[in-house]
Amino acid sequence: MNMANPFQIPACLKRADLELIRRNRFRKGIIAVVAASAALLVGLLIAGCMSEHSKTASITPLENEPDFSKPQANQVLVAEQKPESSPAPAAFQPVLPVAKKIVLAHSGEFYMVKGGDTLARIAKTHGTTINAIKAANSLDGDRIAVGAKLKIPTA
Repeated sequence: MNMANPFQIPACLKRADLELIRRNRFRKGIIAVVAASAALLVGLLIAGCMSEHSKTASITPLENEPDFSKPQANQVLVAEQKPESSPAPAAFQPVLPVAKKIVLAHSGEFYMVKGGDTLARIAKTHGTTINAIKAANSLDGDRIAVGAKLKIPTA
């Protein structure tokens, strides 16, 4: 403290005030940059949407293009036919998928392998064993290919 001026602010407090002022300026600058970036982004989004709406397809007729709305000299006019009263179309009936089993009368069942099928699942579904399916199809390992036709032995 200065004896000549007892109301003078000490130097250590002046430095703390300057640091606080610098921090506040930095915060305000960051906020301004973020706000400006957000405003620019919103502006670009709006401009992009506006340009999509203004790009409507306009059809301009060519000078030499014939006018098909009027009959030409070499055209044959056909009278409009009124459709006969026909029954209302039937409601849409979805087609059920066809089963992948192919049954032959003399040689047992065949099964078309689908994605995700395993020998264990196929054997369980058809009430047989994995080894029986392997033996009937001459398979060495457990791998089967999608779309392969497997003979299912009858029990």
